[in-house]
Formats: sequence, structure tokens, C-alpha cells
Amino acid sequence: MNDLNIGREAGTVAVELNRPRAINALTGPMLATLREELTGAERIELSGAGDKGFCAGADIRELRSLALRDPSAAGDWLEAEYDLDLAIARIGAGTAHLHGISMGGGLGLSLRLRVEARQDLVLAMPEVGIGLWPDVGVTFELSRAPRLTGRHLAMTGSSIDAASALWAGLVDAVVDENGTELDVRPQDSELARSAGWIEACYDFVDPVQIVEALSSRPEAEARQAADLIATRCPISVAVALEAVRRAEGAGDVEEVLATDRLLGRAFMRRPDFCEGVRAQLVDKDHDPHWSHSGLGEVTRAEVEGIFEGK
Repeated sequence: MNDLNIGREAGTVAVELNRPRAINALTGPMLATLREELTGAERIELSGAGDKGFCAGADIRELRSLALRDPSAAGDWLEAEYDLDLAIARIGAGTAHLHGISMGGGLGLSLRLRVEARQDLVLAMPEVGIGLWPDVGVTFELSRAPRLTGRHLAMTGSSIDAASALWAGLVDAVVDENGTELDVRPQDSELARSAGWIEACYDFVDPVQIVEALSSRPEAEARQAADLIATRCPISVAVALEAVRRAEGAGDVEEVLATDRLLGRAFMRRPDFCEGVRAQLVDKDHDPHWSHSGLGEVTRAEVEGIFEGK
């Protein structure tokens, strides 16, 4: 079975990701094939096979195996992913059809197209849970989500539903299985209802101050967010905040992807990614031993060094 089903008609390239048992996780060969097949495309139609979801993101087992052997080669793997994301952004015409689990690298492929999401959407950038940060240029879109909700999504790795994604500007329409646009009320979504305490808590440069603000709020959801951040990789959380803050001043996705290239190579040289994937997917003990015991141990100098590729 092919991992990609690709069709062409005039200048339109139709791509179906076709690893349904792996929720269409992106492998290195898939990235290379897509980059080649999209050369000269004027429009892209993007979808994912199977009922579970559009795309779970990059195949992080594959990336971890590569990082354990050769961190530089793992950095090259990420570069190839970002090259593809940039190529799609430059085409910029077409539609991404999202359903179910739509995360990580899948969003890097889709967010610069028109995004139509089904009601079963589960959208997230959960990288802070595996020792990474929200990459593939998505901090550009997160930084433009209203009322600092992008900072919240980046630092927690929380998932949101279709109505919340529409309110945040991460999708353009919510549709049924036939592609008919549905009348939803994004202002009543869970993320919109939480925007008050999110905006109050995330308006800090220091991630520790954000967690303290969350912990002191009367809303149970805010305190739960603080508890969730405490389980995430500390350096990832700090970098996630800084990445969104920097993206707020970026002129375009290409500028954000240039930063991601530096960050990607820096993270591949660190132990947290391999440890995070070990805990989540290899040994499945859900007990990662991060390089910092808590967010308070992460220094500003260390964060700035990572943005310099150190």
C-alpha cells in the first residue's frame, strides 16, 4: 500500500496521506516524495485516509531513532519537513480537509491553505510533551490567535475542538462529511469561554510567572493548565513561549521557519526529545526524566542560546 495517494489535474495536485493505522504520521520518504510531487503545483487538495484523523504529525519514532544515531541527520530530517512546509506556503492555494486527530507536522502542511475541518476535529501542537516545541512554522498562526490563546496552546500542548479552532483562526470553516459548511457558534466554544483567564495569565515574558498566575486563578481550568504545564518538558515550555512571542513580530511564515531550523538542530542535540518519546511511545511508562527538574531551573540565557542554535 502506498503511503501517499497522489493525483493531478491541470495545475492541481491532490494528496491523500495514506498511513491510516499510524494516523498518517509523516515519514522521511513521504516528505521527500511530497516535495517532489508538489513542484510546479498551482493548487493543492490535501486529505488523510482513515477514520482516526487527518495526520498525527511527524513519525517521531523514526525521528528519535535517527536522533539517537546521528543528531545532525535528525536535523536534516526536520529541515526537509520545513522545506516542504515552506513550499506549500509559497503555493498558498488549495484546501486542506481535516478530520479527527490533526496535529504537529500535519498542521505544518495544512494551515497555509484554506482549512476545512469536520466536527470531530482534535487539533493540537503537543510537542512540549515529548521534549520539543511547536515547530513547522505554526507559532506564526498561534501568535495571531486572539487574546494570547496561542501562547496557552503552545505551552500546554492542549487539544481543541473544531469550534475553538474556528474561533482561534486556525481553521476557516467547519463542515460535515459532504463538505457542506455548518453553522457553528465559535464565540461559544470552550477556548473562547476561557479567553478571559488565558489573557490575564499569559501576558508575561517569564513562563514561571505565567504558571504562578494560572495557579492563583479561581477557575479550575486555569489551575488545571498550571498542573498540565508542570508535566511538560521544562525547556520546551520556555522555548514554546519565547517562540510564540517572537512570532508575534514576524512578517511571514518563512521568517518563523528560519527560526525553527535553528531550534530543530538545537533540540536534536539535546536529550529531552529522545527521552520524551521513550516515555510516551517506547517504554510507555509516562515518566520522562527531563534535563531540568522544573521550569524554574530553565534560565533565560539557556533559552536565548537555543534560539542561536546552541
